[in-house]
Amino acid sequence: MIERHSNIRIDRIPENFLTLSFVLAFFAFFNPVTLFAAELCKEGKKDLIGSYDVINAKGGLWGIMEKTAGLQDKSVLGLQADGKMRRTVSIFEEMCEDGKTPTVAMYDEILALIGDGRLVFNMNPDRTPPKKILAKINEVNDKAAALLKKLGE
Repeated sequence: MIERHSNIRIDRIPENFLTLSFVLAFFAFFNPVTLFAAELCKEGKKDLIGSYDVINAKGGLWGIMEKTAGLQDKSVLGLQADGKMRRTVSIFEEMCEDGKTPTVAMYDEILALIGDGRLVFNMNPDRTPPKKILAKINEVNDKAAALLKKLGE
Protein backbone atom coordinates (compact mmCIF):
# COMPACT_ATOMS: atom_id res chain seq x y z
CA MET A 1 0.00 0.00 0.00
CA ILE A 2 1.24 3.49 -0.92
CA GLU A 3 1.20 6.10 1.78
CA ARG A 4 0.14 9.61 0.95
CA HIS A 5 1.64 12.46 2.78
CA SER A 6 -0.32 15.55 3.53
CA ASN A 7 2.83 17.65 3.46
CA ILE A 8 2.62 17.92 -0.36
CA ARG A 9 -0.09 20.48 0.01
CA ILE A 10 1.85 22.35 2.66
CA ASP A 11 4.85 22.59 0.33
CA ARG A 12 2.75 24.41 -2.27
CA ILE A 13 1.34 27.04 0.05
CA PRO A 14 4.29 29.45 -0.26
CA GLU A 15 4.21 29.16 -4.06
CA ASN A 16 0.46 29.82 -4.20
CA PHE A 17 0.79 32.61 -1.68
CA LEU A 18 3.45 34.35 -3.78
CA THR A 19 1.37 34.03 -6.93
CA LEU A 20 -1.72 35.40 -5.22
CA SER A 21 0.29 38.25 -3.72
CA PHE A 22 1.70 39.17 -7.11
CA VAL A 23 -1.75 39.18 -8.73
CA LEU A 24 -3.22 41.34 -5.96
CA ALA A 25 -0.32 43.79 -6.14
CA PHE A 26 -0.64 44.01 -9.92
CA PHE A 27 -4.33 44.90 -9.74
CA ALA A 28 -3.72 47.35 -6.92
CA PHE A 29 -1.29 49.34 -9.06
CA PHE A 30 -2.90 48.79 -12.47
CA ASN A 31 -6.61 48.87 -11.85
CA PRO A 32 -8.21 47.65 -15.11
CA VAL A 33 -11.42 49.58 -14.42
CA THR A 34 -9.50 52.84 -14.12
CA LEU A 35 -7.44 52.08 -17.22
CA PHE A 36 -10.59 51.21 -19.17
CA ALA A 37 -12.37 54.38 -18.01
CA ALA A 38 -9.42 56.50 -19.12
CA GLU A 39 -9.49 54.85 -22.54
CA LEU A 40 -13.27 55.27 -22.77
CA CYS A 41 -12.91 58.96 -21.95
CA LYS A 42 -10.12 59.52 -24.45
CA GLU A 43 -11.52 57.58 -27.40
CA GLY A 44 -15.20 57.83 -26.51
CA LYS A 45 -15.11 61.58 -26.19
CA LYS A 46 -13.39 61.88 -29.56
CA ASP A 47 -15.99 59.59 -31.19
CA LEU A 48 -18.96 61.40 -29.70
CA ILE A 49 -17.71 64.85 -30.62
CA GLY A 50 -16.78 63.74 -34.13
CA SER A 51 -20.13 62.08 -34.70
CA TYR A 52 -22.05 65.09 -33.43
CA ASP A 53 -19.92 67.47 -35.49
CA VAL A 54 -20.96 65.65 -38.69
CA ILE A 55 -24.53 66.78 -38.02
CA ASN A 56 -23.66 70.19 -36.64
CA ALA A 57 -21.27 71.15 -39.47
CA LYS A 58 -24.13 71.27 -41.96
CA GLY A 59 -26.69 73.08 -39.85
CA GLY A 60 -27.90 70.25 -37.64
CA LEU A 61 -31.50 69.14 -37.42
CA TRP A 62 -32.51 72.78 -37.40
CA GLY A 63 -30.88 73.13 -40.82
CA ILE A 64 -32.80 70.21 -42.30
CA MET A 65 -36.05 71.71 -41.00
CA GLU A 66 -35.18 75.06 -42.57
CA LYS A 67 -34.56 73.32 -45.91
CA THR A 68 -37.81 71.34 -45.80
CA ALA A 69 -40.89 73.03 -47.18
CA GLY A 70 -43.55 73.26 -44.51
CA LEU A 71 -41.20 72.78 -41.53
CA GLN A 72 -39.58 76.22 -41.33
CA ASP A 73 -42.17 77.45 -38.85
CA LYS A 74 -41.41 74.47 -36.57
CA SER A 75 -37.61 74.67 -36.83
CA VAL A 76 -37.27 75.58 -33.14
CA LEU A 77 -37.83 71.87 -32.49
CA GLY A 78 -34.69 71.15 -34.51
CA LEU A 79 -32.74 73.66 -32.42
CA GLN A 80 -33.97 71.99 -29.24
CA ALA A 81 -33.00 68.52 -30.46
CA ASP A 82 -29.56 69.77 -31.57
CA GLY A 83 -29.00 71.41 -28.20
CA LYS A 84 -30.08 68.33 -26.24
CA MET A 85 -27.82 66.06 -28.27
CA ARG A 86 -24.89 68.39 -27.68
CA ARG A 87 -25.69 68.55 -23.96
CA THR A 88 -25.44 64.75 -23.66
CA VAL A 89 -21.97 64.92 -25.23
CA SER A 90 -21.03 67.74 -22.86
CA ILE A 91 -22.13 65.70 -19.85
CA PHE A 92 -19.90 62.84 -21.00
CA GLU A 93 -16.99 65.29 -21.43
CA GLU A 94 -17.59 66.83 -18.00
CA MET A 95 -17.60 63.42 -16.34
CA CYS A 96 -14.24 62.62 -17.89
CA GLU A 97 -12.76 65.96 -16.86
CA ASP A 98 -14.10 65.69 -13.30
CA GLY A 99 -12.51 62.27 -12.83
CA LYS A 100 -15.83 60.47 -12.72
CA THR A 101 -16.17 57.19 -14.55
CA PRO A 102 -18.65 57.19 -17.43
CA THR A 103 -20.08 53.79 -18.23
CA VAL A 104 -20.02 51.98 -21.53
CA ALA A 105 -23.83 51.90 -21.41
CA MET A 106 -23.91 55.69 -21.10
CA TYR A 107 -21.52 56.04 -24.03
CA ASP A 108 -23.61 53.63 -26.11
CA GLU A 109 -26.84 55.52 -25.36
CA ILE A 110 -25.34 58.87 -26.34
CA LEU A 111 -23.82 57.39 -29.49
CA ALA A 112 -27.18 55.80 -30.41
CA LEU A 113 -28.93 59.15 -29.90
CA ILE A 114 -26.46 60.89 -32.18
CA GLY A 115 -26.84 58.04 -34.66
CA ASP A 116 -30.60 58.64 -34.71
CA GLY A 117 -29.91 62.32 -35.33
CA ARG A 118 -27.59 61.44 -38.19
CA LEU A 119 -30.28 59.24 -39.73
CA VAL A 120 -32.67 62.18 -39.71
CA PHE A 121 -29.97 64.45 -41.03
CA ASN A 122 -29.35 62.08 -43.94
CA MET A 123 -32.99 62.21 -45.04
CA ASN A 124 -33.43 64.07 -48.30
CA PRO A 125 -35.93 66.91 -47.81
CA ASP A 126 -36.85 66.73 -51.50
CA ARG A 127 -37.81 63.05 -51.34
CA THR A 128 -38.98 62.56 -47.75
CA PRO A 129 -42.41 63.78 -46.68
CA PRO A 130 -42.18 66.64 -44.17
CA LYS A 131 -44.40 64.75 -41.71
CA LYS A 132 -41.92 61.86 -41.63
CA ILE A 133 -38.99 64.21 -41.01
CA LEU A 134 -40.93 65.99 -38.27
CA ALA A 135 -41.87 62.68 -36.63
CA LYS A 136 -38.22 61.53 -36.63
CA ILE A 137 -37.01 64.82 -35.18
CA ASN A 138 -39.68 64.55 -32.47
CA GLU A 139 -38.39 61.05 -31.69
CA VAL A 140 -34.81 62.31 -31.41
CA ASN A 141 -35.92 65.23 -29.24
CA ASP A 142 -37.91 62.96 -26.91
CA LYS A 143 -35.09 60.40 -26.72
CA ALA A 144 -32.60 63.18 -25.91
CA ALA A 145 -34.88 64.58 -23.21
CA ALA A 146 -35.26 61.14 -21.62
CA LEU A 147 -31.50 60.56 -21.72
CA LEU A 148 -30.81 63.96 -20.16
CA LYS A 149 -33.28 63.16 -17.40
CA LYS A 150 -31.52 59.84 -16.83
CA LEU A 151 -28.17 61.67 -16.66
CA GLY A 152 -29.54 64.03 -14.03
CA GLU A 153 -30.29 67.10 -16.13
